[in-house]
Amino acid sequence: MALQGDLKDFSITEIIQLIGQQFKTGVLNVQHGRKKVEISFVDGMIVHVFSNYRSKKDLLGEILVKAQVITQRQLDHALKLQGETLQYLGEILIDLKWLKTEEVLRVIQNQIYETIYDLFRWGEGSFRFDLRLVERYRRIPLALSPENVLLNVLRILDEWPEIEKKISSPYIIFEKVPAEEIGDRYNIGEFAEKISAEGEVVHGLMDGRRTVQEIIDRSLLGKYNVFDSLVKLEEGGLIRRVGIERPGFGDLVSGITLKNISLILRLGVLFAIICLLVIFFKPFLKDVVMNSRIKKPEVNLPRAYSGNLHRTKIMKALEIYRMESGEYPEDLQRLVSSGILADWDLYSEDDRPYRYKVTGDGRISLSP
Repeated sequence: MALQGDLKDFSITEIIQLIGQQFKTGVLNVQHGRKKVEISFVDGMIVHVFSNYRSKKDLLGEILVKAQVITQRQLDHALKLQGETLQYLGEILIDLKWLKTEEVLRVIQNQIYETIYDLFRWGEGSFRFDLRLVERYRRIPLALSPENVLLNVLRILDEWPEIEKKISSPYIIFEKVPAEEIGDRYNIGEFAEKISAEGEVVHGLMDGRRTVQEIIDRSLLGKYNVFDSLVKLEEGGLIRRVGIERPGFGDLVSGITLKNISLILRLGVLFAIICLLVIFFKPFLKDVVMNSRIKKPEVNLPRAYSGNLHRTKIMKALEIYRMESGEYPEDLQRLVSSGILADWDLYSEDDRPYRYKVTGDGRISLSP
């Protein structure tokens, strides 16, 4: 009989622990709406994870291309071989000697942690565990202890909110603090203790031009490990912020999946059909739409109300700047240079410039 139920009755922690403690072999299916995750176990150890909602950029091959450990041409060749042999992509890349086993293993482990982390955030859904034979990697020694995976994921859940407050945007740019500025704060031994293995990789990739997202892509460490390392490096005085890069149009749309595009197209077609039906059955509506003109009402807002709207706009702009850069600007002119406000937004109705300061308790004082 299959183990099945609802996540409201059994937590994902209890389910994974039970399978691990009983050394079961099979596949755990967890579903929430259209989202689906499959976790494969062999003798109670996690050997594979699949999710149907990850975008193309989260696939193994795309991650390795962004990290510049393989080229797009090599990936295309490996994918062609995969279609012919039905082997795992990671094993093909190892067989071709384009990658080391530990490089592929690191990426797969990060994918497992991030997918199980997602499960903890679902809160609801259904699950079913089926006892069956599981195909596993032949050349990649992947067998993760459920207890260790759960401990790491729970640690991420506990620490992530504070980390995200300190590194609020993946487009922040850091640079290394020069050795002469660090001075005698650390000797070589203390520096080695201050920086972890992950931190050493992150520190090595920092050049004052790469964004946090680019370091995530190049390091193969995953988002959490990079963010955690950046916080520790910054608090240790080994790195500092030098700016923030605004995401380009490609970055903004990269998260849009084919399902999203399909839904948008269908809604667009439906809207067009409705418009045509209305025009066909109600000809007079066409005249109304084509010939009507909406006159702009002449409304004079009270000066006090207009001033409040102005101040609210500046306050919101200050919060947007803080969310993107991790701190408030030195002056309001930074809001203009960063493109959040226009120059005239910094003046009151009677042309007096607004000024602001952050008080000791973290509140913002704004006055013209």
